[in-house]
Parts: sequence; structure tokens; C-alpha cells
Amino acid sequence: MRLYFDLRDKKYTLPDVHGVEVSDLYQARRVALTMLQKLRRKDPSVAQDWSGWRIDVVDAAGAVVLSIQLDSAESSACPSRSRKLQ
Repeated sequence: MRLYFDLRDKKYTLPDVHGVEVSDLYQARRVALTMLQKLRRKDPSVAQDWSGWRIDVVDAAGAVVLSIQLDSAESSACPSRSRKLQ
């Protein structure tokens, strides 16, 4: 399945226009966490400005299936309870 990894806060959305093919939500979580690690390594000082930002993993219909807060620990990522993928 193709999922999209959008960066969002209350005001802005930076959409992922390409998406990534993943086999399940656990792989999607790993992709999102890897993305977060790369962002942190690229410029650690930027992490101080991430309050309120998150990575929303969305399906082709735009439904959020996973959300990770950028200013919290990596372990906070968990699949959405209300959405099941086939």
C-alpha cells in the first residue's frame, strides 16, 4: 500500500506528494521514525522549533492512519485505533 508522510502543525501542512510503498502499519511507523531521525541529524537545532509539529501518515484517501509528534519521544508513535488497512 502507498502511504504519505505529511509534516503538519495547526497552521501548515507540508504534504508528501510521492508517498512510500509499505506492507503494513509497522513498516510505515519505521519509515516515519527513520524520517524523524534524519531530520534530527540534519540540523539538531531545528528540533527546538518542532513544538506542535507532527508526521501524519495518510492513505490515498487522506485518512490519517498514524501520527508521530516531532517534539516527543520516538516511542510515542502508534497506529490509529480507528482505522484499519487492508
